[in-house]
Amino acid sequence: MIILKQESEIQQMKKGGEIIGRFFEEVRELVRPGTPGEKIEEFARKFITSHGGYPSFLNYRGYPASICLSINDEVVHGIPFGKTIPEAGLVKIDIGVKYGCCHVDSAFTFVVGEIPRRAKKLVEITQKALQEGIRAARKGNRVSDISRAIERTVKPYRFGIIRKLVGHGVGFELHEDPEIPNYTSNRAYDPILKPGMTFAIEPMITLGTHKIKEMPDGWTIKTADGSWAAHFEHTVAITEEGTLVLTSPPEHHS
Repeated sequence: MIILKQESEIQQMKKGGEIIGRFFEEVRELVRPGTPGEKIEEFARKFITSHGGYPSFLNYRGYPASICLSINDEVVHGIPFGKTIPEAGLVKIDIGVKYGCCHVDSAFTFVVGEIPRRAKKLVEITQKALQEGIRAARKGNRVSDISRAIERTVKPYRFGIIRKLVGHGVGFELHEDPEIPNYTSNRAYDPILKPGMTFAIEPMITLGTHKIKEMPDGWTIKTADGSWAAHFEHTVAITEEGTLVLTSPPEHHS
């Protein structure tokens, strides 16, 4: 069941999104070779709480941290402890914030050091896919229009589109209906987008295939073929006036 949000609830989500936007602007200084994952985790937890929010991920279904820190072939859900930012690679930070009654969710891929040209293209196209998905997320369209826009952006480059992980509704809970695949599927459930809907759009794209594997820690998801992955995510709200992006990570930079 899709839970529609009132204007006051969307405004609370916007406040949470502003915390995330500021976090991504400031955390970039820590995303440098040699920085321990613990340092980024500590910064995130203090940053969220000092701005009046609560880390949505912390203790969610037993998850032990406030952020997910995923490096290179780790797609999502990487635990930050015991990791170090590499000399070169793709560093993905996924973060959720609860402000008032509602959650928001966002992710950004940072480029560290000198990486291969095709990896740079992967980051560029994954971010563009998110933008195209948001453009398709408007009143009167369907969830499948978002999926189609993302797939259409990625397909010409022959990158892998993760199929087992999808975007999702977000708000009163961290994960709500509907699911939002990043590829065109034959799902019978394809709701029309209506004012009050809030959801996270999050293309997860790889240099190789769409296949993934779960690590023994029960959280970290890696590409099955060891190829690098990129991940971008925004929380958006459908309104009568248009679509609002409630989270605001920084522009991509090297």
